[in-house]
Amino acid sequence: MSQSGDHLKSGQLGVADVTVSTVANIGPGIDFYFAFGVIAVTAGVAAPLTILAAGVAVVLLAFTVAEFTKVEPSAGSFITYVETGLGPRAGVATALLVLIGYTVAMAGVFTMSGGMVAMTLSHYTSWHLPWGPLTLVLTAGAIWLTIRGVKLSTTAVGVAVLVQATIMAIVCVIVLVDRRAHLSGAPFSWAHLRGGLAGLSAGFPLALYMFIGWENGPALAEECRDPRRTVSRALYISVAIGSALFVFFAYATVTGFDYDVSSIGRSSVPFLSVADHYLGGAAVLAWIAGIVSVLATLVAGANSQARMLFDGGRTGLLPARLGHVRPRSGTPMNALLVMAGVGLGIIVVWWVSHLITGDTGSMNPVGLYAECSTMGTIVILFVYFLTTLSLPFFMWRRHRDSFSPFRHVAIPVLGSLALIVPFIELCKPGQPAPYGEFPFISLAIVAAAAVVACLVVHRHPRTGAGEGAAFSGTYGANG
Repeated sequence: MSQSGDHLKSGQLGVADVTVSTVANIGPGIDFYFAFGVIAVTAGVAAPLTILAAGVAVVLLAFTVAEFTKVEPSAGSFITYVETGLGPRAGVATALLVLIGYTVAMAGVFTMSGGMVAMTLSHYTSWHLPWGPLTLVLTAGAIWLTIRGVKLSTTAVGVAVLVQATIMAIVCVIVLVDRRAHLSGAPFSWAHLRGGLAGLSAGFPLALYMFIGWENGPALAEECRDPRRTVSRALYISVAIGSALFVFFAYATVTGFDYDVSSIGRSSVPFLSVADHYLGGAAVLAWIAGIVSVLATLVAGANSQARMLFDGGRTGLLPARLGHVRPRSGTPMNALLVMAGVGLGIIVVWWVSHLITGDTGSMNPVGLYAECSTMGTIVILFVYFLTTLSLPFFMWRRHRDSFSPFRHVAIPVLGSLALIVPFIELCKPGQPAPYGEFPFISLAIVAAAAVVACLVVHRHPRTGAGEGAAFSGTYGANG
């Protein structure tokens, strides 16, 4: 592995650009549509409290990442910070976990791009189109947009976020106005949390999953204006927006179901059920908002995650071909194409496996979305943990004059402790197949990544040595 000298074009994005891209990656539409029903069933009427708890955990993680970006913003994000804090072996392992975890998670998003369109057409027409070809076409279109340039794709994402959030907010307002005589504070009461702390813990992993994508901003650092300030501000603003939207949507949904959690559990997509009930034919807008949301998440996620892979290739932590940019647009085209190809490959393998086993009845996009999301999340949690572990070492070794025991030790420790609950819940025994196998697969991936990292660094001792040079070359003039 060798280091390349390619850089992304700086000065293209401001705080607003990074914020809307991050909110899109969080996915206030798609994630809420398909996760809230399970959260409500496990946590009860007070499900919004679970979302608030997840929001606090994400703030701790965002604070940790913001401390990195304030001193050394990098397109490599987690990969860069773990490598500089814990060494090249940890850096290579993190790069591999990022490659696998985020690509698997993105395969779920690819799936729902076609899946959501197919579901909408089936709901309103007699057309029952297969979602696979739709997924291929929409994914190809989204990747084409990202290759054209980060400014163009981010602008498109900003419009999409505004459209989906506005439609969903209007639906919520209509529901709350209709139910104004029955509004209650029960969704925010600990007494209405099913099983108390146990219910909060059971719903916490899914609530935390809804926020995945909050880390979008750091990967865009190289293309930002004044990245040290832009990225950290966008991190906090986007997490605040995401938390507010999720809590508002959750309250309106619970209220729309008249605080009947069992009815929420029986609905495949509770928010759309509420929209259908209260808006009638106009509910088609909520379905369209879902389509817009998944496409925005696809574009925003592809942008940020490809840049992490690009930086890994540029600095020798991943294959060097990933570390090249397309001259005309300045985008990491190779990384984008590899991520898209592997993600679509996962869908094909899943499809073929069902055909071989004859289990074609379960070949629905929501099922694959849930499986990819869960599997990807477990791997990503390891990335989060390594990042919180690396901050104290990173600051002590590279920025000792700015080292703070509270900001650089206490907060990361709290962030890592917050990850214990989702680890336990996602890995507890007795879960149905294939979810029961996911923890073991994840541990095998982590072990394999560690072994590969040791071999790579042994064969190429200068692996990761380009991190400092990449930082100086890109930000030195702006710092």
